[in-house]
Amino acid sequence: MPVFTSSKFQFGPNVEVIEMPAEDPDGTAAEPGIFPPPDYLHYSPVGQKSIQERSALFLKEILHRSIRLVIIDVSVEMAALCRAASIPYAYVRLPGNRNDPAHLQAFQGATFLLAYYPADLDGPEIPQWVKQKTIYTGFFSRFKERSNSITGPEHAVCVFTGSGGNSRLVNYLPKIAARFSDRMVDIYGNVPKVQYADNICYKGIHPDPQMVMSAAGVVVANCGLNLTSEILSLGRSFIAIPEDRPYDEQYGMHRFLTSSKLAIDWSTDWDFEKLAGYKISDVDRFIDQNAPNNMMVWMEHFQYQPSSLKKSISTWANVPNLSLIA
Repeated sequence: MPVFTSSKFQFGPNVEVIEMPAEDPDGTAAEPGIFPPPDYLHYSPVGQKSIQERSALFLKEILHRSIRLVIIDVSVEMAALCRAASIPYAYVRLPGNRNDPAHLQAFQGATFLLAYYPADLDGPEIPQWVKQKTIYTGFFSRFKERSNSITGPEHAVCVFTGSGGNSRLVNYLPKIAARFSDRMVDIYGNVPKVQYADNICYKGIHPDPQMVMSAAGVVVANCGLNLTSEILSLGRSFIAIPEDRPYDEQYGMHRFLTSSKLAIDWSTDWDFEKLAGYKISDVDRFIDQNAPNNMMVWMEHFQYQPSSLKKSISTWANVPNLSLIA
C-alpha cells in the first residue's frame, strides 16, 4: 500500500513512499486574489506548475498501479481531484465543526468517512448523514502498553507540546510551575526556553515519549488528536489545555474529554496527590488499539470495492466475524 506525500516524514522501512511535488507557492501561479477558490476547495491557486505536476503524477500512479481505493488524509483538494477523475476514495475526518462547503462536498463525494476517534466526540452540529457515513475507530496510538508506575519526583509533572502550535499551553507554563512548585516540571517539545521558575526543566524532543509519559504522575498537554490518543492509551492522569485551531477542533475535544472524565480541566482544584491518583475508569470504551488492523481486514474482505464497502459500513463493528457476512 503506497503512501503519496510531499512530507519529509520518515516512514518505516517497509512503507513504499511516492514523493509528490509540494503545493507551496512556487512563483508560477497567477497573482493571489484575482481568482478566488470555488466553495468546494480551500486552496486553489491558478496556473501553479507544481500543483499541475503533483496532480499528473498522482493520477498516473493510480492508473499504473490499478489502485482501487484511495484514503485521503484531510485534503479537500485531493478529494475533488479523485471524484472528478472517477477514483473512489475514503476521507479521513478530523474533530471539530467542519460544516463548511468544502468539507461537506468532500464528505459527500467519499465512498465512506473515517474518524480516528469515538463517535461520542461528534456533537449535534455534525449532520446526521455525515455520522451515518463515518466509521469511528475510537482512539488508538503507537503506544501499546499501559503503565501505572511513578518512578520519582523528577517525573512528577510532564508537559508535552504538540507540533501544531502551543501558544496557550506556553502561556500556562508560569501557572503550571507555580501550581506544582514543590515538584519538578519537565517540558518536552520545541518551545521557547524561558526560566519561569527553578522547578522548570526543558527537555526538548525525547526519543522515547512513551517511557516519559508512563513514568509521569500528571501529564499536561494540549488536545490534539494524536497526543490525546497517546496519553489516553497509557492511562495517565491528563490535564487538558485546548489550543486555538480551525473549526474549534481542540475546544470540542476538550469538552468531550472533560465531560467523559477522560481528562481534567485546569480549573479543577486538586492537589498533586489527588491528580496523580486519578484513575480513568471508562477509558477502554473509547480506545481500540486493534483499529488499524481491523480496518485493513474489513477493506480486504470486500476487496476494496467501493460499492461493497459503502453498503457494508455497519459491518465494521463486527470485523472478527466478517467471514460470516455474505
